[in-house]
Amino acid sequence: MGDMPSRADKSTALFHELAADYSKFRFSETPKIACPLCLTEFSLANIADLSREHVIPSSLGGRMETLTCERRCNNTHGSRLDSHLINAMRAMDALDGLEPIAITLGSDKGKIVAELLLGDGTKEKPNTIRIVGKASNMDATEDWQSQLGDGFSFNIHMSFPYIPERFFRAAFRAGFLAVFKAEGYGYALSEGASQVRSMLESHVTVLEKVVMEAFPEREPERDAIVMPMAFNDVGELYVVLLRLRTKRVRYVVVILPGKGGGDWSAFEGLYQHAPRLRIETTPHGWEEKLYIHLGYDPIVRIREGLRDHFVPARAASQET
Repeated sequence: MGDMPSRADKSTALFHELAADYSKFRFSETPKIACPLCLTEFSLANIADLSREHVIPSSLGGRMETLTCERRCNNTHGSRLDSHLINAMRAMDALDGLEPIAITLGSDKGKIVAELLLGDGTKEKPNTIRIVGKASNMDATEDWQSQLGDGFSFNIHMSFPYIPERFFRAAFRAGFLAVFKAEGYGYALSEGASQVRSMLESHVTVLEKVVMEAFPEREPERDAIVMPMAFNDVGELYVVLLRLRTKRVRYVVVILPGKGGGDWSAFEGLYQHAPRLRIETTPHGWEEKLYIHLGYDPIVRIREGLRDHFVPARAASQET
């Protein structure tokens, strides 16, 4: 068996693949590509300024790769957004009782740092609080423990390390890169792509209601499925199914404008019908159709999940 390709070889192969596509739209005597996110041009001599980027972050199971400029669009732009996509999915794990939630407990004597593991509020599977002793004020901890009993109430501050606005932009970013992977510069140089860039750069307000949870009837084998569609009232668009892996596999659908662009906000009208919508598609290589059911955006479910799952102190146990 031969040697595995090096990272440099993979980057070079991606460069030539993209350069062949880019040459259809921008003539150059030497092979060039443009970063799909900022459209800065690079020649092979500048390949060190490019980096292989996962369409979906690798910590969410992403494998599909493309090239973006390293300093601005991958390292700075990517890390600023991707962590919020990752942490939002981990927050959903926490609501399912698969990950602890970082909390602080209210006390007049000092700070108490703890972790809350959600159960179902029953005696068999209670909500459990574990105090992090090294990070907590011991006087406050002892005082809090001494008061535990029937009728005892306390305040909890929960911490989820993501910002909803950045979560949505990260979802759009992954969806954009997925369409670029599928359509190449025919999309990256389009008016629709320009609209996405304006949102990624915060030049316009983020559209939250075009990101929805998705529930495919069967698990696709790819990180992302790009589905070109058209509706009479909103025009052409791309529906992108993203597969996100943490403790569980979850899916998000992102709606992006088609190549011709248009009134992107009109797509938000689909959101109010999300639970009644079903997408029908036949992924490349499949012989049968794939049906994808939709729900509201994951941030809504996190907020509702906290209200539905958390039970006051009477159902909580405490560990040290």
